Amino acid sequence: MAATVIDAVRRFLPAHLREHHHAMGEAQRRAVWAITHCRTAEMGGHLHACECGKKEFHFHSCNHRSCPQCGKNATAEWVDRELGKRVGAPYFMVTFTLPAELRRLFFTPQAKEIYQLFFAATSSSLSDTLANPRWLGAKTSGFTMVLHTWNQQLHFHPHIHTIVPGAGMDAAGRVVTVKNAKRLVHQPALMQIFRARFRDGYAVLAKEHTTLPSIDPAVWRKDWGVDMKPFGSGENIIKYLGRYVCRTAIGDSRILSITNTHVSFRWKDRAHGGVQRVETLEGNKFVKRYLRHVLPCGMRAVRYFGFCHPAAKIKRECIAFHTGRPLLIGALVLPPVKPPHVVTCSCCGKPMKKIWELRSSWRGDPAMTPPSTASRAPPPLERSCA
Repeated sequence: MAATVIDAVRRFLPAHLREHHHAMGEAQRRAVWAITHCRTAEMGGHLHACECGKKEFHFHSCNHRSCPQCGKNATAEWVDRELGKRVGAPYFMVTFTLPAELRRLFFTPQAKEIYQLFFAATSSSLSDTLANPRWLGAKTSGFTMVLHTWNQQLHFHPHIHTIVPGAGMDAAGRVVTVKNAKRLVHQPALMQIFRARFRDGYAVLAKEHTTLPSIDPAVWRKDWGVDMKPFGSGENIIKYLGRYVCRTAIGDSRILSITNTHVSFRWKDRAHGGVQRVETLEGNKFVKRYLRHVLPCGMRAVRYFGFCHPAAKIKRECIAFHTGRPLLIGALVLPPVKPPHVVTCSCCGKPMKKIWELRSSWRGDPAMTPPSTASRAPPPLERSCA
């Protein structure tokens, strides 16, 4: 059987907890509980039976965003939804990266506020630049922000990818599009605004929280990482980012081997033309790197701005129509109905029938109940996965 991320995490978690449990925050403790109990009897499940007489237990998933076993279905749904929201304008990916000197801020008690500041500086600088008449001139713009905190080697590397359609509405309500399909805005100007917004926001936070560390003034004078690339109709960038929206920092396909002491995985060296390399880490260090990417409780890693927000459907359809996308009028077009999940028998391949439910332990002592009289409930706050 091929080695998986969940195998590595579960194998070396006990050793990691013995050494670092005192330093773990609430978000990491919740993630550890969810990962270790995902698809086990602790989560509850169902008993299925087949006509041939075979019976099987199928346990529930935790659906925690840091669990390597969960997120596949949610990722596919997000990609389909975002592809359906596209307008008929050139798309761009703009990536905002914080300097290495600021990464320690995300491991302070005010980590959630730092993440919020990162999002706020990104959205305000990009929307204000798009509103400049020299570029797009859109008072109403839209984009989708996706937060990543890792690189190929699982080091902490916070950056925000933004999917930006080159269209919007000006102050008079007219639809405007980019003048050049290969260039969205002036990159140096956007970088300067982004740096200034983060600097000003951090100054306010530092006054409210005196325990925040001081920042070397040289950071505010250096060039910050703001990268901009055209992506045509947007389909490729949505599919690319979709692989990371509801998944973890590393997938099973990159795990090469797991021994009693070490984990080996593949990584792509982008600094040298994308050469595939292999890194071998002690199991404890692998788990430590993995858990560093658990976000604070209640933190949303994907955010929508302007007409890309799900609630801005009317504006989005107006922009889509004026940029060449067809507008369906008449019959109501319903979204495709997701077919119910069918469990098939491992012996004969026939569909199996759900006959009993194994209740999760946080709803009392585990008990067998008929599925018609019991439903799955979320875990209590102290155990829930935020």
